[in-house]
Parts: sequence; C-alpha cells; structure tokens
Amino acid sequence: MIKRKLKLVLLLLFLSNTILKAQFDKPQLQVGVGFTNPYDDLKGDYLETGILGSNYVLMVNSNLITNNYGGKNGLSFFGKGKINFDKYSTVRGVFGLSYNSFNTFESAKSGNIGVQIININNEIDTVLTSISYDYNFSAFNLGFGLELAPTSFTGIVSPYFGANFNLNFLGGELSRTENRYDSVKVSFSDFRIGVNFDAGIEAKISKGVGLAVGLKYDLGNLLLKNTNGSIADVIEYGKGNASINDEQGRFYSTIYGPVLTSIRKEVLSKEKKINWGTAYIALNIDLFSPPSPKKSKTKKTN
Repeated sequence: MIKRKLKLVLLLLFLSNTILKAQFDKPQLQVGVGFTNPYDDLKGDYLETGILGSNYVLMVNSNLITNNYGGKNGLSFFGKGKINFDKYSTVRGVFGLSYNSFNTFESAKSGNIGVQIININNEIDTVLTSISYDYNFSAFNLGFGLELAPTSFTGIVSPYFGANFNLNFLGGELSRTENRYDSVKVSFSDFRIGVNFDAGIEAKISKGVGLAVGLKYDLGNLLLKNTNGSIADVIEYGKGNASINDEQGRFYSTIYGPVLTSIRKEVLSKEKKINWGTAYIALNIDLFSPPSPKKSKTKKTN
C-alpha cells in the first residue's frame, strides 16, 4: 500500500514538473495595432438634422443610446502574453489587454440649435445659437483564453486560431460647445462580459522576433446587460458615469430634440449588441530565447 502511494506521489511530481516546464517554455509577448470596425448596434450616427420653425438645426440623434451607440471606424492597441503548453508551441495560453477607440477619424461637427429665452415682453421665445458636438465610444478589454498554431513546429510560418473570455469596460462621451466657449459633457459607461475569436498567420523574421497579421471579432456584451430607468440615472449634460442602457427598458434623458432643455424625457431602449471587428498587425517577441549551443572544439592530432 505504501509503495503504491509512493509511486503515485512520484508520478504526480513528475507530471507537475513536466507541466511547469511546458507552461514556461518560450513565453512570448505580442504587441500590435489594428483598424476597428463597429457592427450591429455599436455602429450608427450620433447626430441628425432637424427643423425648428423654418430653420435647420443639428441635434443629437434620437437613436443614440436608445437603439445604437453611434460608432464609426477607429483604432485598436493591444498586448498579449502567451505561454506554450507543449514543446512545439502548438497549444498556448493567452492573457491580453486591449484598448479600442471608435469614432477616431470623425471630427467635431458644428451647426445651430434652439435655446429658450424670456424676451423683453416677458414671453418665452426660442432663438438659434451656434453649437459644436464631439463624440467617442471606447472599449477596454482584459481577456484570457487558448490559441492553436498547428504548424508552429516548423519555426517559419503558421496559421493560428484562438478564443478568449473577456472582461469589457465599455463607455462613450458626448460633448457640446455653445458659441465656442461653454463646453459641457455627458459620459456613460458599464462593465460587461464577452468573448472574442482570433485568427491569423505568423512568421519568423529573425531569431526571437516574428510578425503576425490577423482578424479578430468581439462580442462585447454577452452578459450583464442592464438599463437604469430611475430618474436619478438620467442621461444629461454635466453628468458622468451614466449607464450604457443596453437592455430593453426605459430611461430618462435631456439630450434629444431641436431645443436645448433640462426637462427629463422618458425614452424607450431596445436590447443592443455591442460587437466589433479588428484587422491588425503585430510583433511577436520571444521573451527568453534559449542560447545557441556552442560548438565544441576538437583538438588536432598530429
């Protein structure tokens, strides 16, 4: 009985040692930049043109936050740590960080908007004032998962495929500036859980350094969707940390309409999918490249 237990302990120690060696064999760092494209309910327009009397005004799109998040193309910056689970580097554990900024190439937009005043006759009237808007949406991700590179043992070129479980911090910020002087913002953000799928081709360009190009698709808010419908969670200028309201429901807001107002209006919100794709290029760096074996010197014999 004792011999069996001793053999079992020795076997477990041997397996643990083997796994540890495999896990820390040739760890790799990947850093890259990508071009992001919003899909589903992440994409949209955050502004629309309306009519006030006989004048055109530029106002916040009534679909923003209620039906989509007004996302446009942007940039992604990321870094990954990879640990091999076998000596051929075909199975890898991955931990990564990424920052995705949307609306990167969209400049601020200007127009006119209505404001209410009390005129000299003590009557409420509406006049036009100039206004400028700026908007961005972003996603910060922490992820971990697995990656397969079936032909990496060649040490030259290999395709790879991966899937990751992500912790996502999603948010947007809308600012308005009246008459070029008075700027005020509203921001909304939330934590969500999602996954992404990654595929690409990697190649060695020198010892310890490689290049990778690939495509990635993120499902950003699979879990924890929510809409905050209380009056305290109103979305209005001057307020930060409002909810992204991605679940079906109702919430209050003051940002819509052809006239600037502080009246809190109840609006409907549909359930939304926050998904995006990324085309990227990255540099692979082997952190602990094993030294090249030294050639043994042979003595010449006479």
